[in-house]
Amino acid sequence: MLDRILVVDDEPIVLEVLSEVLTREGFQVAGASAAKPALDLLARDPHELVLCDIRMPGMDGFEFLRHVHRAYPATDVVLMTGYASLDGEIDAMALGAADYLIKPLKPKEVVARIRAILQRRRLEAELHSLQSELRSRYEIHNVVAFSTRMRAVISAVRRVADQSEPVFFCGETGVGRRFLARTLHYTSKRREAPIGVVNCANPFHADLATEIFGLVKNGRRVYRGQLDRCRGGSLHLAEFESLPHEFQGRVVAALREHSYTPVDGVESVPLETRVTFSVSGSVGDLVEQGKLVDSLGELDQALSIALPPLRQRTEDLPGLATAFTDGYALDLGQTLRIAVDALKPLAEYDFPGNVSEFFSMLAHAARNSLDGTLTSELVERSFRQAKPGMTPAAAPMADQLGDREYQLVLRAVNRHPGHLDQAAKELGISRTTLWRRMRKYGITLPEQRNPAPIE
Repeated sequence: MLDRILVVDDEPIVLEVLSEVLTREGFQVAGASAAKPALDLLARDPHELVLCDIRMPGMDGFEFLRHVHRAYPATDVVLMTGYASLDGEIDAMALGAADYLIKPLKPKEVVARIRAILQRRRLEAELHSLQSELRSRYEIHNVVAFSTRMRAVISAVRRVADQSEPVFFCGETGVGRRFLARTLHYTSKRREAPIGVVNCANPFHADLATEIFGLVKNGRRVYRGQLDRCRGGSLHLAEFESLPHEFQGRVVAALREHSYTPVDGVESVPLETRVTFSVSGSVGDLVEQGKLVDSLGELDQALSIALPPLRQRTEDLPGLATAFTDGYALDLGQTLRIAVDALKPLAEYDFPGNVSEFFSMLAHAARNSLDGTLTSELVERSFRQAKPGMTPAAAPMADQLGDREYQLVLRAVNRHPGHLDQAAKELGISRTTLWRRMRKYGITLPEQRNPAPIE
């Protein structure tokens, strides 16, 4: 669809030249000789962009700009004038003009300015779409919480969402602490403001100080820290116990005083960002172990939400698997299905890596699926490869010869149940070779549990 541009000018020659130039550049152009007919035209057919002269009889360009912004906020307006002045440009920008052009107009410059504005519009639309998609991914109703313990977590998130106190998400690695921190943000009244995440396990603590608090040199701010960038929003400090006590104390002081001082700075800055943390255990235990600074345990307004490990919420496995396939389709554009019995091999596994490990297993299985289906065989193979202490002898023979070949043989056998000649023909191998592959891979006929091999 062509971008639509409306040109408004009381000089016929300007209308004619601009219409000709812009049409030649591939735009759909309409013209009006005054503000009133231009507004009537916009009422019938909204345009992406308007080029409008400032000095016109009746309603001038500034008043026209005010009308357009009130009635058609999605339409950009570029003001043009043959009487250039700094005050005029300032007034135009203050009223929200997208740009300010000075006559006599240079066709190449006009086209370049217009393309820049339209490109910005497209980028803003794309950014808005991505932000909406991101918010929807972290909305609280998307959190898998069939288990009693996870329902309690969701209740806690809802309860503290609109408060301003710091929140600690406590739990083992991989339980989803950062995910819940984002969910808290997008559930709260701060959802339209930015959220930042800083990994405190970064060994370069000097860089972390600048990243969090910002940097001031010679009285000038030379780097905006995350506390400044996320003003009005949230900042999540992951693996907070990895920081030295001195650094932790600086963060605690900022929370207590509701202000902070940038690196090398002198003047303090108001703290207008909600801070959340992820730590590997309860705050009290970590303070006793010396991993968290003592003053943090005295921060009485801090709230703690304990996330259960996956082994204590196994009833959430089917829901998590569905969330994985939905995310897989969204990220890669590929449909993924889960067989009914696909999760049986994981029933007794304790998942030391929690949700992250579970998703890694499913991702491995998905990469090796030939038809977009996660079968119990695929999941079991991924489980065996991930499970600590598994000896090579205990793993299926298919591990030695490659997942893809194993899947090809399995699919051909299942596609032609009881007709191995047809399965072998599909694979381009002999019936005897097919039997040998089946025996090596531990593949049995669909209608037989213990088929006798044919030599």
